Amino acid sequence: MLSALLTVTVVIGIILIGLLLFVLGKLTWLESATVSLLSKVDITPSKDQFQEIQMDPYFYGINGQELWNCLTGEETAQATPLELEEIRPRYGIALIKTLIKFLQDGINNANDTIPEGASSNLEKIVYTSRGQVAVWLPSRRVEKLRALGAKIASSTKTSSKEEGFKNELIVEIHKEIRSEICELCESIQLRHGSDIATDVLKAFPAGSVH
Repeated sequence: MLSALLTVTVVIGIILIGLLLFVLGKLTWLESATVSLLSKVDITPSKDQFQEIQMDPYFYGINGQELWNCLTGEETAQATPLELEEIRPRYGIALIKTLIKFLQDGINNANDTIPEGASSNLEKIVYTSRGQVAVWLPSRRVEKLRALGAKIASSTKTSSKEEGFKNELIVEIHKEIRSEICELCESIQLRHGSDIATDVLKAFPAGSVH
């Protein structure tokens, strides 16, 4: 009897260790996939490029403004509630890269280095591990993000004698960015808006913008 219990205990222990290793492997893969996604470069889509691009099938063929409208509830015919629940976490990852690029647009604009036509674009194409997805944001959101990017650029131009003031200014700008991102995420029923804001702000630490 004791031998049987010992055997069962050992078997259960092996199974639990196997499950733990499986979960850890999946977490490592997810982290690598996320880093890979965020390291790829966006492009500003033209109509021809949009038609040629292999879109990520995990978004069920919905892209751009249509995707935004589905997530905000303005469009209810393109995706079921279950499909939208599957889309939202994937959209959240793509949104991080999009927000970074719109803030960078504002920095580039302030430094007179923004590419021609980019200042009026409301859409970014983001690479995923399975293709690409077009992420569109309303003009009000895009204008606010670019204005915040311009503030970041302006804050870096203060003299070294004003280092304390510059740091305080960066902190206030980061608060504004976090508030804007959390509000945006709430409007599309995207959970963990604060975490998304944290990931975006990692791209703009104090002293990193030139």
